[in-house]
Amino acid sequence: MKVSPSSVTGLEGAKIAPSSFERWISAISLAAASVGAGVVLLMMLVVSYSVVNRYILGTPVTWTDELSGYLVVALVMLGAADALRRGDHISVDLVSSRLGTRGRRLADIWGYLMVLIFAGALLISGRTTIEYSMNFGILSEGYLEVPMWIPQSFLILGALLLALMALAKLLRLFKRDGGL
Repeated sequence: MKVSPSSVTGLEGAKIAPSSFERWISAISLAAASVGAGVVLLMMLVVSYSVVNRYILGTPVTWTDELSGYLVVALVMLGAADALRRGDHISVDLVSSRLGTRGRRLADIWGYLMVLIFAGALLISGRTTIEYSMNFGILSEGYLEVPMWIPQSFLILGALLLALMALAKLLRLFKRDGGL
């Protein structure tokens, strides 16, 4: 069951307009996903540059694999909240499609709570990791020697956006149906 991000139909069929909080976090997650699309283009250019240099010019470039890895992390973290907003997150339709209205609602609540817990754990561990990297001046071991807190920062950004989107989805569920 897909839910339109612009409005939700309640059990009685009435449309519920999104709250200002949900509109705000939806706009931010869409902007982050748009930046993620730019990251895909950048990755394509980096990999193309590497392939041309290696196989056509015969001069392999050593730093492109490292940069591509960092860009993949950024891409995933920038797109996670928007995937949740659109309802493209992981679910088992075989099970959820067989549930009644109350069962689906409880499954949605459970799912969004699990996303909140996961995002919270990612925020805590990401913060600890970034502090450690900054305190000890840790650089990547590859050719770029990037301060590791830079690519690690996408963990915090993505987890924060994901948590806010899950919270907005939970609030909408409670607003729509009037509680549990």
